[in-house]
Amino acid sequence: MEEKLAIHGGPKAKTTPNLPMYPGGLEIGDAEKKEVLEVLDRKYLFRYYGPENFPSKVKTFEDAFAAKFGAKHGLATSSCTGALISSLVACGIGPGDEVLVTGYTFFASCASIVAAKAIPVICEVDETLTIDPDDIEKKITPATKGMVIVHMRGVPCDMDRIMAIAKKHDLKVIEDVAQACGGT
Repeated sequence: MEEKLAIHGGPKAKTTPNLPMYPGGLEIGDAEKKEVLEVLDRKYLFRYYGPENFPSKVKTFEDAFAAKFGAKHGLATSSCTGALISSLVACGIGPGDEVLVTGYTFFASCASIVAAKAIPVICEVDETLTIDPDDIEKKITPATKGMVIVHMRGVPCDMDRIMAIAKKHDLKVIEDVAQACGGT
């Protein structure tokens, strides 16, 4: 006897509720609301100009973020896509350059490479679902100038191997930590 599919009145395969797709939003509370309202009340909406009697919240955030991660500088952007494009351009990557990127990622990883007028070269993933260092080695050509390394769903890439490959081939490495920021 064949069971009916759930869509046709059969038993549901999944009976537990879905988790929120973006659980970070559930963490917004009174402290976060206070900070946003302060920005709006002061009418200081931009990083580079606003009322002189108040500090820029964006600049304060950039400095705190850089300090937390031991970076010399921090730059807030409108999105991770904007950050990736800025990083690629800052690394001198442009027309005709190839950039290695994992095949399992959000579309912005490849879109940012295209926006920088470079060519994305898709690499395979390993058992961690992050970029496979063995495949990186196979995909390097004389046109390869860098890599966009994506730490997916909180899982870090094998950065020791990746950095060794980058050093060997003089490649720039940009880490996309949108899904793993602050992870250790």
